[in-house]
Amino acid sequence: MEFAAVYYSRSGSTRAIAESFAGSCGAKLFKLEDLKPRKSVSGFSALLGLGSALKEPLPDVRSFDLIVLFTPIFAWHPSPQMNTFVRNGDLKGKHVYLVGVGAGESNVKALERFRKEVEKAGAKVLGSKNLKGLQIKQDIKEVEPKLLESGSQLAGTIERAFKET
Repeated sequence: MEFAAVYYSRSGSTRAIAESFAGSCGAKLFKLEDLKPRKSVSGFSALLGLGSALKEPLPDVRSFDLIVLFTPIFAWHPSPQMNTFVRNGDLKGKHVYLVGVGAGESNVKALERFRKEVEKAGAKVLGSKNLKGLQIKQDIKEVEPKLLESGSQLAGTIERAFKET
């Protein structure tokens, strides 16, 4: 069973969770990177459902059995960087699990939007998980142990979901 973990992270929350997940289950980790450094947050672009120019090549996930997509939640939407990957990566026929990392307790609407986009790309979504990340004016060091624990626990949850397919 080959897993891929694809993530974008701005503050480090999503990165910490994705790295912990990959380390716990042996997933191949792929980082999405902006082509040019962003001068502002991605909230407005996310709200409009826009993409973002990314460094090429995009991760090639065609050979993996399961792809886990980790995105920060900006303005109740997946990140523009993840939008670009979903629209341009080859997800057709793949099993995908979605992880949204946000400042709020619940990002149900954001994960539903994310699910619709991934399904439109031809993937089968096995499930999704909302995780709480870094809060405004909070230092990553304050929450990193909890983020790492979340990633580790997530590995077991996702492995079980995949085995049930």
